[in-house]
Amino acid sequence: MAQRKARGRYGTTIVASAIFRATTNVFLGKTVLASYIIEQACKVPEFGVGWFYCKFGNSDKSTLLAVLRGVIAQLVKANLQLYPHVLEAKNTTGDLKLISHKVGKDLLAECLQVLEKTCIIIDGLDECDKDVRREIISLFARLAKERNDAVPGSLRVLFISTDEADIRKSLSKAVCITLKGSDNFSEMQDYARTWAKRIQDLHTLTDQKIEEIVSEVMKRADGKPSALLPTSLKLTSLGMYLYCYLVFSNLSDQLTLADLDRELQPDCLPGGLGEA
Repeated sequence: MAQRKARGRYGTTIVASAIFRATTNVFLGKTVLASYIIEQACKVPEFGVGWFYCKFGNSDKSTLLAVLRGVIAQLVKANLQLYPHVLEAKNTTGDLKLISHKVGKDLLAECLQVLEKTCIIIDGLDECDKDVRREIISLFARLAKERNDAVPGSLRVLFISTDEADIRKSLSKAVCITLKGSDNFSEMQDYARTWAKRIQDLHTLTDQKIEEIVSEVMKRADGKPSALLPTSLKLTSLGMYLYCYLVFSNLSDQLTLADLDRELQPDCLPGGLGEA
């Protein structure tokens, strides 16, 4: 890949083809996506893979130090040749629990030098505070530049997050992949039909009726306005799987056909994830 460079928002030169940004809407299953990417990346033998799942409100999962610890731990666990470097760093610095940002940064940089090729995946960057996002982006952009200047193609970094303005601006020159509900529409449709089959068994509904229910729930889950919805309730994009789960769980709990019909009325089906 061509090593195009661009100046980032925070003054760090970004090697565009080394930094990737995948954006999704809220609750669109970004962590599921991250897990799948991690699983597939780990199957590529020539790559060392490090990853981290950020979590809002959890100090152990929403700081730069937490990301450093997590990524280093994953790299070392899968690459035994890194153990001596970690032990030496701990013995030399006395930082046995990796509580120093400097030690963490230096150790990660050393691990990246030892490994021939590395892929780093950070999920939920948007769940960190803005100052922390800035630190994380700045660090990994610098590491990507240094490693790929020395050995082209040796480091790739993927950030997965919702489309926040500050992240979008600071990674404006990164390769961006925008994921929409339609990208996993068929999988979610199968998920919805599995739930609908349970309802059909409970209430002896026709196949046509089940398809109507699936279609209506899918429209709302995908954020598409439905003809059954009044203008005031037309939706923006929803948390697709979570919305389906909550709606179908409620429908499955209805004991009588009359109760089910009531819950399926246009003014009763949730008009958003908060209502579900």
